[in-house]
Amino acid sequence: MANAAGINMVTVLEHHHVSPPLDPSVTIKLLPLTFFDMMWLTLPPLSRVYFYDFPCSTSQFMETLVLPLKKSLALALKYYFPLCGNLIIPTNHTSNITPALRYSNDDSVSLTITEFSGDTSQGYEHLSGNHPRDADELFALVPQLPRGDTETVEDESILVSPVLSIQVTLFPDQGFSIGFRNSHVIADGKTLSNFIRTWASINAKQLIGECNYEILDTLPFYERNGIQDPRGIASIFLRAKHKYSEAIISAAPKQDWVQATFVMNIAQIQGLKNLVMDKIPDVSTFKVACAYVWTCMAKTREALGHVTEVEQHLIFGMDTRARLDPPIPANYFGNVVVVCWNSLKTSQLVGEDGFCNAVQEIIKVLDEKINNNEGVLKCLETYIDDIEAAKGQPALGIGGSPKFDYYTTDFGWGKPKKYGFVFRSYGCGLSESRDSKGGLEIGLCLTRTEMNSFSTIFVQGLIN
Repeated sequence: MANAAGINMVTVLEHHHVSPPLDPSVTIKLLPLTFFDMMWLTLPPLSRVYFYDFPCSTSQFMETLVLPLKKSLALALKYYFPLCGNLIIPTNHTSNITPALRYSNDDSVSLTITEFSGDTSQGYEHLSGNHPRDADELFALVPQLPRGDTETVEDESILVSPVLSIQVTLFPDQGFSIGFRNSHVIADGKTLSNFIRTWASINAKQLIGECNYEILDTLPFYERNGIQDPRGIASIFLRAKHKYSEAIISAAPKQDWVQATFVMNIAQIQGLKNLVMDKIPDVSTFKVACAYVWTCMAKTREALGHVTEVEQHLIFGMDTRARLDPPIPANYFGNVVVVCWNSLKTSQLVGEDGFCNAVQEIIKVLDEKINNNEGVLKCLETYIDDIEAAKGQPALGIGGSPKFDYYTTDFGWGKPKKYGFVFRSYGCGLSESRDSKGGLEIGLCLTRTEMNSFSTIFVQGLIN
């Protein structure tokens, strides 16, 4: 396999289609999409990778790791069976066919087993580090989603698309990585994190001979009756899928994209909180981290002459499971995220009060989502219009959350050495710090020129 730059990074050892244990009573299961799911129809798949220290040879890897991982993945998919299935989306938004996730007994998840075969200087330590790495190198560790196809159902055409693929890559005598690519339509960050932790827990239990999987607190809840759509938001998003998908899901401009990870310890986070304590006495770590990244990004764009006095946008998601009426369980399977859209002009972000302005804007947007008569769904139907209105303006999306416990994902061979999202255009991911209690890791993808400038601004701002 080669990455987009044509560098031969990994060699395929095996390819598997992993299904849950056969249930003869199952023919076809349909899980209808809610408007929360359909909101992501126009966006490309997400990618992430976990790195684990585990020095072993190729033969040891195939016997000691791959065999248990295949078995435990099948058992995890018994509970998360929709991840084996396919999205079915009518090609005509006026169709009578309801968009859904369809699962049948012959469905499976694509699992690719590979071995790193590139230059050792670009291997395990390089790819799992915090320093800037070529984004294409990291993409060699995550698989492609299998191609979708069209089918005819009830004389109507539907698009049928797989939703998850997995790749396990050995770095001989050093460690291994597990890369995931998934459709956002089927799962938000919490759902996918719960699935991965379930798989890891089952694998760890099977290694020591335990089999009490039913007690895991990450097993999914599928009931959808609690999510109502009186405003017809789902139809708005479905129309947008047909109208905008080709324009929105376009390849990222061919630039020199690199990814790096920035770590903030608890003292640095407290230092940021102290900067706004007079005006905002009780502010969360998430808010100050987002505000700091946003202002550093604005200063980077200004320093490189990329922007003038325009609006700049910061976008992140808010989990609404506990905020719906009635609330739905934390282990709900699917998407229950609303987008928080923050906007300030360049001068408001780069000036002396830029950081405080950014924190206040984030608090204002969150307050508007939470404290209004319409609840957290207010303005959700204008989400696509917001994207269109901001086209051409600087924007940065932030994914992930320190609450997802990525670094507790132990398959039985130890906690991850590194976790990170994998981007090929502007993107940012937050996670808790592996080595700094109370700290944060901020994964960022920028062009190489922007990354050099951003790094200087980010580090200097924490010192000052």
